[in-house]
Amino acid sequence: MKQKIRIWLRNFFGFSRTETNGFIVLLILMVAILSMPFFSKKIYSFYKKPLQSQNDKAYLNSLLLELKDKVEIEREIAEERSYQTFDLNKSNSKQLIQSGFPEFLAERIVKYREKVKPFESKKELLKIYGMDSAFYHEIHPYIRVTKLQKEPDVDLAKESSNTYQIKKKKTTHTTFKNEKLTRFDLNKADSLQLQKIYGIGPAYSSRIIKYRAYLGGFHSLYQLKEVYGLKQENIDSLEKYVFVEDELKLKQLKVNQLNVDSLVQHPYISYKEANLIINYRKQHGEFNSIKDLLAIKILDSSWVKKVNPYISFD
Repeated sequence: MKQKIRIWLRNFFGFSRTETNGFIVLLILMVAILSMPFFSKKIYSFYKKPLQSQNDKAYLNSLLLELKDKVEIEREIAEERSYQTFDLNKSNSKQLIQSGFPEFLAERIVKYREKVKPFESKKELLKIYGMDSAFYHEIHPYIRVTKLQKEPDVDLAKESSNTYQIKKKKTTHTTFKNEKLTRFDLNKADSLQLQKIYGIGPAYSSRIIKYRAYLGGFHSLYQLKEVYGLKQENIDSLEKYVFVEDELKLKQLKVNQLNVDSLVQHPYISYKEANLIINYRKQHGEFNSIKDLLAIKILDSSWVKKVNPYISFD
């Protein structure tokens, strides 16, 4: 049959063998294209079945009502949620919780303020581990940041029983400046020794000693730059008269024994870093050296080097 059609086409149109084959293929394609609208309507009508059943309509309506109720409830909850104004540098953990913070976040804020430094801007709140950016934008209008005064450059000298006058510290420091100071160990110095150095008053000396305790001891004079509020001119004065012993005993953290809460007591270790250390220890066993800490790829190598003097692998 096929052969007869080919012969007829060749005789009728005068086609060659190749032209005849091409014509047949073209004819088949044209028929297929022309019939597509007919078949597509059939397929579309097959899948597009209207909801004729009353049960189907009722079920759909119930779903719509349920969705509407859920949206209304969420909107009411959002409207009822209220935040209280709070101060990042003054509010305690209880007040922060009342202001809308979860307990763990309130404690971290207080810890950061006391052990690292006071807050200077609202954006610093995002540095707190676990602080969600969406939550931050919600509470942003309620945040207050009281600027804490740095150490004043004056002393109060009593002029009479009822009045005071301000005198420049230069008078006090001149007395010490004229004394011939000998260099002393920064890790053994008390506040009175530090105050003998020009530019270091009670507030600065207190901060230095407090930060020394948090660290577990200074291993380098460069760490004085980390003391809150200490200016470069004050550091320059300190470096003339203080030193750090080469063989000193720092207070070290037993990284194979301590939990997260104990590790984060050190100012160099955040909750994120502490959790990475604990999780790695659980999966791979105890740390034997600093190389094991460097094996935690997420930890920055410069941070590992920084914290290394305060880590013990016992």
